Amino acid sequence: MNTTLCEAIDQGELIEFEYEGLVRIVEPYIYGVGDKGEILLKAFQTGGFNKKNDNSYTWDIYQVDKMGTVQFIGKGFNHERAGYEKNDPLFSTIYCQR
Repeated sequence: MNTTLCEAIDQGELIEFEYEGLVRIVEPYIYGVGDKGEILLKAFQTGGFNKKNDNSYTWDIYQVDKMGTVQFIGKGFNHERAGYEKNDPLFSTIYCQR
């Protein structure tokens, strides 16, 4: 289990990492095992590259084994994003969540 991800979730810290060769900045919400056995992070992206490349950000699921080194960026968040679903059924096991 990645203690850095759980620490970021517990403390409400934005994190930055490289994913598919591009930087992502996210609010992490759920870290656990998906229904297909993959280790996942559900997060709301707030910065960095997005799929539409138009600065519109949304919820996304990241495969942890494809993420580069996770870094705290020194910014916190204390709100709960619209669309957040605690105990998301996409996860068969949840290590930590907001």
